[in-house]
Amino acid sequence: MKNYDVVIIEPVYYSRKQVKAIQQVGTKVYGYINAMEADRWNEALYTQMEEKDFFHRRGSRVYYKQWDSYLMNIDEEHYRQVLLSEVTKQIYAKGCDGVFLDTVGNIDDEHENESEILRTQRAAMAVFMQSIKEKHPHLAIIQNWGFDTLSAVTYPFVNAIMWEGFEYSEIAGDEWAQQKIAKLKKLRKKHKIQVLTVSEREEEESRKYAESKGFCHFHSPRGYNVWE
Repeated sequence: MKNYDVVIIEPVYYSRKQVKAIQQVGTKVYGYINAMEADRWNEALYTQMEEKDFFHRRGSRVYYKQWDSYLMNIDEEHYRQVLLSEVTKQIYAKGCDGVFLDTVGNIDDEHENESEILRTQRAAMAVFMQSIKEKHPHLAIIQNWGFDTLSAVTYPFVNAIMWEGFEYSEIAGDEWAQQKIAKLKKLRKKHKIQVLTVSEREEEESRKYAESKGFCHFHSPRGYNVWE
């Protein structure tokens, strides 16, 4: 890990001493938080959830079989408090430099056709991020995906945003991607939000394209769905 400028760790598996050892050469350490999903593997966190913390559609929870997780309701205050306590316990107390909030993009993906729910979920995510900044002002925040949520409400609290799947052949000629790139470039200029891109294919082309937009690129041919 000392070979990288920034690493993102699952903090439940690391001690404060280990985090400090990684940081000794200048590597920044971000602790992972699954903001919009509850992972069933993380029993210590999962068992703190109440039924109202889960997002229900037509009376049932929304389940992601691939990840064995459930969509959560960030508009529920109890859920936000559980997450904030996790940030304090697993990230702040262990001396991490910041928080990596995964699955923020679920807000845009899951609720794009329900304008009122979309609005309330976005507003609640901004409230959650603000609570992190108020309680732990020195922690930086990286948001994963959720570009429209970023431009609408979370930009005041975010230091960087990650774009996974930044493959040149899929991005360069895609109208949707070009619109998002234009938005992110404006946010980067106006609010100093860094844009982090990640590719799994076409390393040279993807890197050059990302850097031409002023983005910071990383190539990971193995992907992420790998447990060491």
